[in-house]
Amino acid sequence: MLLGQLPIHAGAAPVEVHLPRSRFPVAISFESPDTWAIAERIGEQLVSHGRLAYRTGRFVVRTAAGTTRYGHSWQGAVTQHLLRRG
Repeated sequence: MLLGQLPIHAGAAPVEVHLPRSRFPVAISFESPDTWAIAERIGEQLVSHGRLAYRTGRFVVRTAAGTTRYGHSWQGAVTQHLLRRG
């Protein structure tokens, strides 16, 4: 699993990253082991985009609309998710 910059423990500060092809910075917050909250920072506001989870060797993004499986890169999963909903 390629965690890279993801926060990996309770109490960790959210990590803000700039992903390729993303219009705004993305904030990733630890929620529980293998689950993170995804939000875009638009100005001073954080706009929620669901949950990133690591399941059965791949990253998935869960939203009210359902769960989408992606690959082994959390950056790729979040980028693809943001492009799909755009």
